[in-house]
Amino acid sequence: MSLLKPTLHVEVSVKAGMVDRANVVQLRNDVKQWLTADFVTVQIGHDFSAELSDSRLANLIEGIEVVDYTGPPTVDGDCYHVRGIALDVQTYTLKAENERDPRRSISQADDSELAQARVLQLPSIALKDEWNSLVFDDALPARLLRYMTRMVGMMKQPGLNLSTFNWNRLCLLHGPPGSGKSTLCRALAQQLSIRLGDSFPNATLIEINTNAMLSKYFGESGKLIGATFEKITAMAQDQRALICVVMDEVETIAGSRERSTSGAECNDGMRATNQLLTALDRLRHLPNVIVLCTSNLIGAIDQAFLDRVDIKQLIPSPSPAAIYNIFRSCLNELVRSSLVDAAAMQVSSCTTTARRVVSRSTSTGSSSPAKPIKRSKTLASSSSPEPWTVISAPEIPTYSEMLVRWVNQPQSPGRRVWALAQKCEGFSGRTLRRLPILGLAMYTWGGDCSLDDAITALEAAVNQELLAKGTAHVEVKVEVE
Repeated sequence: MSLLKPTLHVEVSVKAGMVDRANVVQLRNDVKQWLTADFVTVQIGHDFSAELSDSRLANLIEGIEVVDYTGPPTVDGDCYHVRGIALDVQTYTLKAENERDPRRSISQADDSELAQARVLQLPSIALKDEWNSLVFDDALPARLLRYMTRMVGMMKQPGLNLSTFNWNRLCLLHGPPGSGKSTLCRALAQQLSIRLGDSFPNATLIEINTNAMLSKYFGESGKLIGATFEKITAMAQDQRALICVVMDEVETIAGSRERSTSGAECNDGMRATNQLLTALDRLRHLPNVIVLCTSNLIGAIDQAFLDRVDIKQLIPSPSPAAIYNIFRSCLNELVRSSLVDAAAMQVSSCTTTARRVVSRSTSTGSSSPAKPIKRSKTLASSSSPEPWTVISAPEIPTYSEMLVRWVNQPQSPGRRVWALAQKCEGFSGRTLRRLPILGLAMYTWGGDCSLDDAITALEAAVNQELLAKGTAHVEVKVEVE
């Protein structure tokens, strides 16, 4: 960890057509000055849109977000002091998916029902919320992003002889179904296009449909794979373009050749694997190509393919802490979208001088990590205090806040969700994100629905899912016996 330089990674979403590439450097400097001048501390994941509203930058920028931190752990947890730390500011403009663009898919035949690959220009508006939706332990997405950013940066070093190193820029995410592998791959591609924006002004995501690669005609599968990767190689000839290739269920076209030859299977699968390995070897000499793969059955993948993989990362089912955060994000979104009644808001009145800024704390320990701390500014004093009302919507607290503040209140919303999270250990992420909205649909009648009602509905949905899983387990056991 001591080798990591403390750096805050800031992403700036620029309005389309407002800033050309010649003025990007100046805009980044303006953002750095604004952050260091107005804030003492910032927190990962905070959106500065509200604070930006009265700034001159608001005309150019959609939003500013601190997305990541690189460096040794700090005593303040997720709260970081702006001064004394490097700020890596990257600007980007989201691109809309054009359904009429013929480049959006790669198909080998005009009458093919399935395209072999889907093409998206990055960063894409279609993937805008993918990164923030990820919930993993140990900051796994951030670590993978850092690994691949360094990987591409080192391989792009001028004068480096790539043939000296066996470095394929190939990453395999494996684990049980529904653990978030596919979403993580697409989110990594999106973030790489932003993080590496200086080196690669253009970026493209190519999602290969591995099932469409298998042809009903003998010998055609290898040809389809070869033709698809030839087009990818042609696109990668532009050294200013980053190409991110995503292959879901890669075992479909990278199956074990030993199993294929030892059984009664058709040798077409072996030809497909051979063609894929040859194509990957050709991509190895293109430093602007990254290949991300997923698999639920790593044991079925050919050993020669695994030998080419640089990063093999297990993506397990969510832990109880991750399950809590998944339920928390879903329930808080229901509140934000008013599906959970906002009339249950907690209202507190107080009297104070009208100010939008927070005074700087005199000691580090007294600052709250819940939100960034702004520097004090001299405002015109009011002759008399103006009464105002603080309205806060009900929400599920963060995991750490739940453990500390609500430890002796088992009926509080946070503790109830934590109890559910422990019961759901072993559930897939896909199932976990379905249960809160499913419970609301099945066990509420509409109208006024409080946060407590939503949690009660979630409890019922969880119990129903546990019952279904238990019944399925009994059926399988009886069948085996």
